[in-house]
Amino acid sequence: MGLAASQVRFLGLTARKADCELQISINSMHKMALTREMTELTREYNSRLQAKQVSFYHKGQYNKINYQYLMGYGKTYTAILNSDKYALKSNNSMVLTDYKGQVVLNDSYAQAITKVLGNDCMNAQGQGKPFDKSNIPAILAELLPGNTYFNAETIDSVHNGGNIESQYAATIIKTLTGEVVKTDAVQDNTEKATQLLKKIIDFYYPIFEAAANNGWTSEYNNEMNSNEDYISDALVSGTFHLETVDEFGDYDDGNSLTYFLTSGEIEQNTTSDARAELTAWYDAEKARISEKEDWIDMEQTDLSTELEAIKTEMESLKSIIDNAITTVFDWGSA
Repeated sequence: MGLAASQVRFLGLTARKADCELQISINSMHKMALTREMTELTREYNSRLQAKQVSFYHKGQYNKINYQYLMGYGKTYTAILNSDKYALKSNNSMVLTDYKGQVVLNDSYAQAITKVLGNDCMNAQGQGKPFDKSNIPAILAELLPGNTYFNAETIDSVHNGGNIESQYAATIIKTLTGEVVKTDAVQDNTEKATQLLKKIIDFYYPIFEAAANNGWTSEYNNEMNSNEDYISDALVSGTFHLETVDEFGDYDDGNSLTYFLTSGEIEQNTTSDARAELTAWYDAEKARISEKEDWIDMEQTDLSTELEAIKTEMESLKSIIDNAITTVFDWGSA
């Protein structure tokens, strides 16, 4: 190989050597970043593993706290009448508020209020003003349609100790034929109908009395609907509070999250299912980082091997170039 060709080859190897060294340096920085990512992942895993969710106990298991449990099912009021089938809080005076003290209302509740009070009772952020409690029967009538007794007058009457006058014609169903025969007997259904409506009123009134006294908000509904852990996390962080409402719709003092945990209204725990899900997530993320590290290690090995080969060839070329130069000078001095 001539002197010029050797010089060109040497310069090419020098450029490639610089590229390899640069890539080795970049890969080293990437690996350091992966080490930091692994450290952060482990920290988050341990933190989330120790974090406890706010839950309630029902039918032998812990259940994630949710809006339905705390505040009811909106228009699906039958859940309140079938508490053996649906998990509902035992303490009707416990309501969900935000850190400002506003009662957190779902869309059904907010729509019922605006239907009675008008859209101007709520601002663009979904926050509602306090309102006169005399409007609550009309609001409940809007919230609970489909029943003769769910009108403002009847709701107000039962709330103030009145009864529903309810009767129906008795019937006889023949066992063999299934024939329905109406009789002249009249069945008095006053007590049962009154008790059913009273059960609904007892659940809803503390919610709306608190909203009437302290204001209300529907601004968190998107987050609550899209994230099943939102209420639990918000209770732990302090964004949401639990309050006990007295007979006037005011909040009792000193009822922190610890109070409700101590009283047994709710629980804080990490279920085995949550632990298993969290560990599966951690293992998957750890495997992803390890795969990246393995790829970098392989590339580093290949680059190091290539770099050593380049250095060896460059040393050889140096000898060839030195010899060629020496020969030229020796020839010129002969």
